[in-house]
Amino acid sequence: MKLPSSWPLHLVWLIVTLSSFLIGSKQRSASEISQEQASLSSTSSARADAASSDSLAMAQRSKPTGKTAEREKSDMLTQRLGTNLNVSLESLARLALRDPSHVTRRLAFARLLESMTPENIEQIRQQMNDLGADGEQWRDFQYSLGAIAGKAAFEDPLNNKREGALAEILSGWTASQPQEALAMWENLPKELEDKRDELTRGLIGGLADTNRPMATNVVLRLQDQGYKDTPRLMEMVAIETLRADGAEAASIWSDQLPDGAMKGTAMNRIAGEFARSNPEAAAKWVSRYADQDFAASTIERVTRPWTQQNPQAAVSWLESLPAGRGQNAGLQTAFNDWEDRDPAAATKYLSSMPNSPQRDTSISGFASGYAWQNPQMAVQWAGSISDPKLRQRSITQAGQIYFRQNPTEAKTWLQNSGLPPEVQLQISNPPRR
Repeated sequence: MKLPSSWPLHLVWLIVTLSSFLIGSKQRSASEISQEQASLSSTSSARADAASSDSLAMAQRSKPTGKTAEREKSDMLTQRLGTNLNVSLESLARLALRDPSHVTRRLAFARLLESMTPENIEQIRQQMNDLGADGEQWRDFQYSLGAIAGKAAFEDPLNNKREGALAEILSGWTASQPQEALAMWENLPKELEDKRDELTRGLIGGLADTNRPMATNVVLRLQDQGYKDTPRLMEMVAIETLRADGAEAASIWSDQLPDGAMKGTAMNRIAGEFARSNPEAAAKWVSRYADQDFAASTIERVTRPWTQQNPQAAVSWLESLPAGRGQNAGLQTAFNDWEDRDPAAATKYLSSMPNSPQRDTSISGFASGYAWQNPQMAVQWAGSISDPKLRQRSITQAGQIYFRQNPTEAKTWLQNSGLPPEVQLQISNPPRR
């Protein structure tokens, strides 16, 4: 497999990405490293050779358990390997794939990928095959392979044997050489056309890792072309923006998107985390779009975590919004959650609200949740809704819950309810949950 001349640069990028766990490790002398390598290669159990005579004596005095043991294994691995990339790949692979400690496995596998070069790719692949690497490890290997070998890895038939492998390779290639990978994706060979959707997700995933503006532009371009899966692709970019930059920065990124469904998708992904960390700021952000249908779900996503922290503040904010789908969804969610935490406070607030569509929506949300705690009271509240359609729908929903919990008592209530026969029939035959 012919490798690109720029692979050393890609390897440096990969090492920076995967090496955070090595910060603080101590440099050791060449003789210590040599002794370690001899120990690692001469024993059938890599874990047993990790301890020096001092550490073994310490272990005899006090055996670590639980998370303490895991941390010590992690430290032991770092001390054993240090910054030496020449440690036996066979021993390293065995630690990465067979060690009982999941912490050691993760650290060793990160080092194994960090140690990958164009010359030892096939050796690492063989070790992973022999030792039974799992699907997640193969995905990480393929991503790293794409970052190092790029086009050569993508075009090698050997790398197309595992399901999804080409998409992962493309993702790593795109992260390290975006323009080259994008050019290939735009001119896919005919034999790969049936994998275009899968490869497109790999492309956007790689771009989102290292070049989110470019990833955003590609997704918007695909939307203009009528590509069906653009909401999922934009969600991928939003997730990575949120992870890398935080909720507030992600909200600013979403503001730059054109108004519409794509913007709503991005905002939905950001809103919940933003509200958990700073509900007032999240509410101020989404309020700018409160009259837009694409932001209706986002209002609801801000409402839920804020209601958990301060339900009255959340409801007051919702009442200040323009009437519409967003406000309705938010009020239903707020009172559905508030009744679960403090039904007395929720009912007191409902009692103080003037008759209005907002009050009707709030009661509907309250009754649908409160029916699981107190169905008799829930159906009474639902009956106080002014809007006839919403009232009937809310009574039906609460009444069905009543029948599930106490059918005898619910039957007596229903016979004296004055509801139309068809509604009574619907309530007395609740659908399976």
